[in-house]
Amino acid sequence: METVNWNDLPSLALHQVFTYLSPKSRVSASSTCKHWRTALYHPLFWHSLYLDISLSGSSFTEVKSKVKHTNKNLATLVRDFHLTFDSRSTQCFELASTVIKALMDNQLLRNIDIKLGHCEVSKNKIFQDSSIQLCTYRWSIQNYFEFAILNVVQKGNIEGFSFGYFMFYYWNVLIHMLAKYSCHSLQRLELAGLGPSIFNEESKTICFNSTFDSMSSLTNLKKLSLDLNSNTCKLLPALCSMTLLEILVLHVHKELDIEISDDIWADVKKYCPKLELRLTIINCHTVAKYLHTKLLRPSMPLTHLKVLFCKMMNVQVLHKLLDYRNTLQSLIWVDDQSMNPGSLLKGQQLDPSAGEDTNPLIILSWVCSKLAELVILGYLIEPVDVCGIARLRGPNLKVFELLEEDICFKQPRSIIYDEIVTDVSSWMNTNWKPINMNNLL
Repeated sequence: METVNWNDLPSLALHQVFTYLSPKSRVSASSTCKHWRTALYHPLFWHSLYLDISLSGSSFTEVKSKVKHTNKNLATLVRDFHLTFDSRSTQCFELASTVIKALMDNQLLRNIDIKLGHCEVSKNKIFQDSSIQLCTYRWSIQNYFEFAILNVVQKGNIEGFSFGYFMFYYWNVLIHMLAKYSCHSLQRLELAGLGPSIFNEESKTICFNSTFDSMSSLTNLKKLSLDLNSNTCKLLPALCSMTLLEILVLHVHKELDIEISDDIWADVKKYCPKLELRLTIINCHTVAKYLHTKLLRPSMPLTHLKVLFCKMMNVQVLHKLLDYRNTLQSLIWVDDQSMNPGSLLKGQQLDPSAGEDTNPLIILSWVCSKLAELVILGYLIEPVDVCGIARLRGPNLKVFELLEEDICFKQPRSIIYDEIVTDVSSWMNTNWKPINMNNLL
């Protein structure tokens, strides 16, 4: 009988064998010999790559070795690349820049997702050391990092691009590049704030018009995520050309100096019939206070609203949400403590002759037919309203989160608690319990 040498197994057959193995088993098998190790580095097995560059729990030598291996063996193989790094560390930022540079030789790349392991938005706060020389040097690193990204984008055929948590300062150029090389393939674009123009005052108008035209050419976008500011507001009419757009995510971090007219939203809604607007207000008391008058508009295709750590519950906003009774799917309102210790809200009478107030959340649950997620943390609520919400929404309410400490138990705790859990679980057709504060820590 002829002896078979496994080292001589054709690469095509070996690749087929490897497809039946889990990633961990595939790596173990690749240690058999050099031929099998070579077979491991095939695009078939590296569709997605997640790389975390952080010194937390690892030495710089270990992280550097991991990055070196990625740059040498994997950067040219991946289709979807996800990078997380700590930009506060000069060393991590430098390593992240080398990874992006290595991607420049990748002809298979379709999705790029870049985010930080923390959340900073100001270039003056990106770095831990406040030394002017170090900040200047690190700022030059970010410039190099962004230009490397622009070179990668020029390869074309990008389907998804995400750059989160801090501003891409050459955002004008980035949009131009994506429009020029990936206008037919790009389906997902997620960017942090579009900041001040990088051009001088004389060319700002020309630059904006060019950027508007580039944005308008991204006609195959299905998801767009942006921070809402003056630049974003001016670009919103460009969405009218994106007839396939399904999800628009807008994040608000600070007070807006411009208002969006209802006519703009009416046009966007007309030309993007499948559009869902997901609006998030983050740590901005003023925006939350005037949300119902300055930001919400009747023609908005609003489906999701998040208000996070704004230190107030705006009851008028809850009433305004009735304008979106046919679209609203999710309401999340979170604060770290109750700002109204007497009750969740000072309700408005549903029927003036009824003689008692009705919690606006009850009205929302009754009127908004698509409401499937309700999260209220940091504000007190009566047990009867908890049950009322669950009874009105029934099994259509997929997510219902309240803090146990926020439910106003007036009867002996063990009795009323068990009754609420049983009733809500029955109406929602699931095992429901309020969240205990200790589980959030």
